[in-house]
Amino acid sequence: MPVSFADPKIARKLEALSDEERHDLPFGVIKLDTSGLVVFFSRTEARQSGWKKRPAIGIDFFVNIAPCMATPEFKGRIDEAARHGVVDFELGWVGDFDDPNGEMTVRIQSAADGGLWICLERPE
Repeated sequence: MPVSFADPKIARKLEALSDEERHDLPFGVIKLDTSGLVVFFSRTEARQSGWKKRPAIGIDFFVNIAPCMATPEFKGRIDEAARHGVVDFELGWVGDFDDPNGEMTVRIQSAADGGLWICLERPE
């Protein structure tokens, strides 16, 4: 099943894929559980972001991986959307591990199990 970054139902498409298929997507994919711990971190995201082979699974995303995203503009929007029921938005973001000026587009959608899917697309 092909998955496009622009797909309006990207979370449901991701949930239908195996981990291996998610690793092979051309954009980064991260899944958080309901407490913000990473349960999936794609190899594409690790490579493109500069996270590389550091461990990510079981780590608090907003505290130990991306504290720069624990802001009102990013995490605040997630929290506000979750209070209203469903998280589903896109925003532009600047900053990565290897490139603090790197631009990307980020899509965040609610996962079926109550967690979150975070998809990150960087210009080629």
